Amino acid sequence: MSGSVGFMKRFGMPVIFLASLLFSLVFGGALAYEVKSFMYAVSLVTKELLVFSLPFVVFALISNSIIKLGAKALGYVVVIVALVCASNFMNTMLSYLISTNISTIDVSAINANAGGDHELFPMFTMQLGTLISNDIAIVFGALLGLGMAFWGGSKSEKLTSILSIFTGWFFKVLVPLMPLFIMGTAVKLQHDGMLTRICQQYLPILLVFVVSAYGYVVVQFFALARFSASRCLEYIRNVFPALVAAFGSMSSTVAMPLSIKGAEKNLDDGCNAGIIIPATVNIHLVGDCFFIPSIAIAVMVSFGMQCPGLSDYLPFALHFVLAKFAVAAVPGGGVLVMLPVMQKYLGLSSEMLALVTAVYVLFDPLITTCNVAGNGALAIAFEKVVSALKRKKKAIH
Repeated sequence: MSGSVGFMKRFGMPVIFLASLLFSLVFGGALAYEVKSFMYAVSLVTKELLVFSLPFVVFALISNSIIKLGAKALGYVVVIVALVCASNFMNTMLSYLISTNISTIDVSAINANAGGDHELFPMFTMQLGTLISNDIAIVFGALLGLGMAFWGGSKSEKLTSILSIFTGWFFKVLVPLMPLFIMGTAVKLQHDGMLTRICQQYLPILLVFVVSAYGYVVVQFFALARFSASRCLEYIRNVFPALVAAFGSMSSTVAMPLSIKGAEKNLDDGCNAGIIIPATVNIHLVGDCFFIPSIAIAVMVSFGMQCPGLSDYLPFALHFVLAKFAVAAVPGGGVLVMLPVMQKYLGLSSEMLALVTAVYVLFDPLITTCNVAGNGALAIAFEKVVSALKRKKKAIH
């Protein structure tokens, strides 16, 4: 008994999230439509509460973290932007190399209508909307943090105390609602048959994506752990709750509170998590960088086009990386801003773009989960780069 209690104490949140997801997927089919409709409605209401609150939490986290950093804050921003651009570009180029080996997969028969006449609808809804976007919250949070860090004086300590209380309240009150959100979303996926289609019809693409993208992220964790298997597993265990939340919500933003908690455990200085995760949650997207180019090239070949040469792909990759800074924080948002880029630089027709979008939506749970895992690895890399720069600066002086 004591062993079971110890297991739950150590793995409590991951177990709860995973159990919620598995329960809905395994037993969802046996539930009455009205029960599933109610669960889905509760899930959507929970998501509305989370999405409405998150911009304020992002503002508080960014401001609080930058104030604590003081004069070092501006240098951190430069490091974050450099790491995100380098990572996204490298991942997009790796996707090109992999795509040349999967271009024979036929994806031309995919049906974009996921739910059809049997789609599950919520019993009730609640629309809170958003007062401010996450992007605005990040900008104003950074500006407030920089202003208080340089000129706030004694007022900075009072402000950091207030912001800490606010974010602490958020984590204590709203994060425990996440299992309700995950269960309702999983019931929706099970009812509409989306997971069945992913597993049965598109297994080749799924296998290539999982092996390449997820394998790449695991290698990143292993390297960041200095090739220690136990340390690598510890890193992954700490981010696992965020991965389950990302799969159930199809939103890196919704999973962000858990991403921050996981990053805090993986970092020597937990304050760094409040900087790197909110700042990169919608712009550093490993899953998107691997999947979107791969499926775009696969669709091109299925329509009789040739794989783009490296000289044609490079302009696409560069604009792809820049477009990542404008990704919408909604399920499927990762592909929407890329449609003009794919049309202009890869020559995809409207029909092909619709097909790419349909496939992306079907795989969105797995893509988002990979995005969140990649952000967990980036947080560790960020801290290591900052530490190395500090040591170099000390050595010079």
